[in-house]
Parts: sequence; C-alpha cells; structure tokens
Amino acid sequence: MTTLILGIGVGLFVILTLWLSAALIFAVSFRIDKKIGAIAIIVAAIITIVLVSVPRSSEYPSYFQEKPYDQLFVWRVILLTVLVGSSLIALFGYVKYELMDFKKPQRIVNWIY
Repeated sequence: MTTLILGIGVGLFVILTLWLSAALIFAVSFRIDKKIGAIAIIVAAIITIVLVSVPRSSEYPSYFQEKPYDQLFVWRVILLTVLVGSSLIALFGYVKYELMDFKKPQRIVNWIY
C-alpha cells in the first residue's frame, strides 16, 4: 500500500499543490499588473514536466505479478475530465465577466433626505 493524502497519492498531491499555488500567484499578479504570474505558470509547467518524465521505478519488472485492475478507472477519468473542463469554463467566465468588467462608482446623491 502506498501513502495516501486525502485519497490521492503523494505525487499527484504535490503536482496539485504546485498548480494551485501557481494559479493563486497568477490571480494575484493579474490584479496588480505584474508579470510574475506568467513566470509562475511557466515554472509550474517545467516542474510538472520534470516530475512526470522522471521514472518512478525500473521500466522492466524483475518478475511478473498479476495485478487486480480497477474496472471503474475509465469512468473516473471521464468524470474527472468533465469536472476539470467545467471548472475551467466557469473560471474563464468569472474572469471575463466579473473581474475584467469595468465598474464605475456611482455618486450617492440625496441619501440623507
């Protein structure tokens, strides 16, 4: 058995934390007009590529072992894809229609009367 954090493996948890922090830095830097957000996304992409491309163990196993397969894996991947896609669409919609919208302050006139 491997070590699980919130039901996921350590590697996926590290990559998820990396991308969440990069997205947070990007969102903060987007509001203050700095370019550190783009740098954070690029660094997160490079670190992710390195972590994914580094082999976890030998490519050739020393012995063959029958492994039980998860029959619901494909459905979980499809569900994950749909949820990630809908989250990205919602995030882009929020950024486009709420954060980028010009809001002009209104004057308060005769509010004492």
